[in-house]
Amino acid sequence: VIQQLQDGESDIVQQFSTVTILFSDIVGYTSISSELTPLQVVSLLNDLFSSFDELTQKNNVYKVETIGDALMCVSGCPKEEEPREAAARMARMAQDMIHCVANFKCPIPGVKLKIRIGLHSGPVVAGVVGTRMPRYCLFGDTVNTASRMESTSLPMKIQV
Repeated sequence: VIQQLQDGESDIVQQFSTVTILFSDIVGYTSISSELTPLQVVSLLNDLFSSFDELTQKNNVYKVETIGDALMCVSGCPKEEEPREAAARMARMAQDMIHCVANFKCPIPGVKLKIRIGLHSGPVVAGVVGTRMPRYCLFGDTVNTASRMESTSLPMKIQV
């Protein structure tokens, strides 16, 4: 994708028949962040998401984006690959994230961070949106379903 942008291509769109998408968020984030200063919130998120970044490298999955306390990752794109292998790597990523959060030290005494995770596999359309700050985005029912799997998951569980 980067090479295509460097080569001057403006319409970068691809269809993928099967990818696995992960969504996660922090349980009770609004309440937790209300007890912290803005600097502490940024520090907390930076510490946690830096740990998740290491896990994306370890599990060879692509971090699509973070929005507030939410994380979206994909396997099987932007480089297409065998769907079962991609799904297995994403499942390991989810397990590693649960383990990471279970051992994460929250700056609020007595508060233990918890996350929810949702996974779903299926087809997507992926492409670069924007020119000034281009973003690699994913579209389709698979994205929506993965998001719903996360939002209805139990704390410290992975809903597939």
